[in-house]
Amino acid sequence: MTVLVRTTAIGLDHSTYDQMAPGLHPLLKQQPGFIMHVAYPIPGGFAIGEVWENQAQHEAWYNEFVAPNLPDPDAMSTEYHELHAIVQP
Repeated sequence: MTVLVRTTAIGLDHSTYDQMAPGLHPLLKQQPGFIMHVAYPIPGGFAIGEVWENQAQHEAWYNEFVAPNLPDPDAMSTEYHELHAIVQP
């Protein structure tokens, strides 16, 4: 089932995201099941939204490439939401 992955990163700022992202984005685009990624500031941190074909594919990506690069993994919280519909151009 296609999922929306919503990750909240308390304490993550533009600068830290911008340091991590350029190295990860090319890898992310190649991951099986990846559909899209967005990131935006929130009060006290940053939020990341991604759409994946399923939760397991996201978890594999996150555990291998993202978690090892995080300054404080405990500052992250992730929610999964099954999607009913996706409309793309």
